[in-house]
Amino acid sequence: MGALRSHFRNEARTLAGLWLYLRRRQDGVDGDAVAVPYGAGGKAIFVIFAVVSLVEAGLFWLIDFGLFADLLLLALGIYSVLLIFGIYAGTVVRPHVISSRELRVRYSSFYDVRIPRENVAALRHAKESHDPLKAKAFRDETWLSHDNYYETNLVAELREPVTVTRPLGKTESVRVVKFHADDPKAAVAAFERLGSDRV
Repeated sequence: MGALRSHFRNEARTLAGLWLYLRRRQDGVDGDAVAVPYGAGGKAIFVIFAVVSLVEAGLFWLIDFGLFADLLLLALGIYSVLLIFGIYAGTVVRPHVISSRELRVRYSSFYDVRIPRENVAALRHAKESHDPLKAKAFRDETWLSHDNYYETNLVAELREPVTVTRPLGKTESVRVVKFHADDPKAAVAAFERLGSDRV
């Protein structure tokens, strides 16, 4: 039951992300917080998925299943397109966030991990490519956020483990977080600058 509840929560957050996108708002970027975008490379793939879904819905419409079934399939096709655009919108409106209080690592509506600043021993730029056949999201107390074609370029090393909640509710304890940013050097610079401002 928990997994089903998590699934519907993710869908609701996905549609909410689409609403924020249409209003040109970002979630969780306030005070001294710096937004760290990560979705620049993914727009094309989301557009392709949306077009494929629309074509699929159109093909079902051409086959006569009866009016009720045709309308149902059309509605499902439109809903799936909305979800696809919602996931993309979530990568825009829910960026990673660096502030004097925390490091927040996110991916659309699926992950939102808040790490207190004092728990981050180091944040460094390290570009890595991970084999999609071998890469696992969680291994050896490391969370590999492989949302960008299995490419990561930032590594956060933690003093104490934090809990990461998977999209369907299962939790993992991690001490290292590897993730992607469009401009990793700017992210590290912001992390260091906001750290020095606290002293």
